[in-house]
Amino acid sequence: MKLGKFSNGPKTRAPLFTIIALFAITTAVSYAAVVDKIMVVVNNEVITQGEIDRILAPAYEQYKSAFAGEDLIKKLDDARQAVLAQLIEEKLILSEAKRLNIEVDEKDVKAKVEEAKKRFPSNEMFEQALDAQRISLKELKAKFKEQLMSRKLVDQKVGSKISITPNEVVEYYNSHTKDFSRPEEIRLSNILIKPKENVRVEKTVELVLEISKRLKAGSDFSELAKIYSEGPGAKDGGAMGYVRRGDLLPEIEKVVSGMKEGEVSEMIRTKIGYHFFKVDEKKTPEIVSLADARRPIEEVLWMGKMKEKSKEWIEDLRKYAYIAFK
Repeated sequence: MKLGKFSNGPKTRAPLFTIIALFAITTAVSYAAVVDKIMVVVNNEVITQGEIDRILAPAYEQYKSAFAGEDLIKKLDDARQAVLAQLIEEKLILSEAKRLNIEVDEKDVKAKVEEAKKRFPSNEMFEQALDAQRISLKELKAKFKEQLMSRKLVDQKVGSKISITPNEVVEYYNSHTKDFSRPEEIRLSNILIKPKENVRVEKTVELVLEISKRLKAGSDFSELAKIYSEGPGAKDGGAMGYVRRGDLLPEIEKVVSGMKEGEVSEMIRTKIGYHFFKVDEKKTPEIVSLADARRPIEEVLWMGKMKEKSKEWIEDLRKYAYIAFK
């Protein structure tokens, strides 16, 4: 678990179930021949072929570049079945939201539209994306309204009934201690000199020895890295950022793990070339306290319960629903 991954408290979470973006307006695929044949009827809601195709289009493009023949057909069929199952769940929820007359604020619908517009460099490109998807702004607003209705219903029927007790938080913390430990991190800079086929070994070694001499004399490490290094971050003075145990070659890690902040290593020879390292900063290992871990733990527990309870609630809706495949 990485702290900072979660941003809001459990009570403000969106429903766990994925409300698929029905019109995928961030793609630029044109559907000039979408056939809106009705494939499934869920109570008073319908799922059309065009709706399925719009959602599957991005996956189809990815699979087409990675698979062929029977493998491609199977991947697409599996994706289609998954999309269809998800759409049926969404229609079950939407149908129930309409039956219960769930209302949403128009300003929330407008906010969703504005959020979608921000994904595009200009309003013109946003409108072009709608045209490419054969969707009007009015239809987009209607679909966003349906999403908000469904989300509000799930929050009411499932999310509002979920609670996390202090004991549950403590039990999770005690049983996942490894998730709350921060390993040692070292911020390094490096100078790398690589052997070259068209340069005599003696010449390369001569340069390495000159760099070593200048480092021992107190020359600025970052300046030498900018001039000579062929390693990562050379233009930034050899800055590598933070590394953890296991990130480096064993022969390098063996040396730098025992170095102090500000210390510069002797030359280290590896199969890559000749290395010099400087330890810019060391962060010692530490355990995240229960107080700091409480928020992300509540998030994990809440999401787990949300998934379980949502599934149970949707299955109850399915028992009394009319679902017909055409």
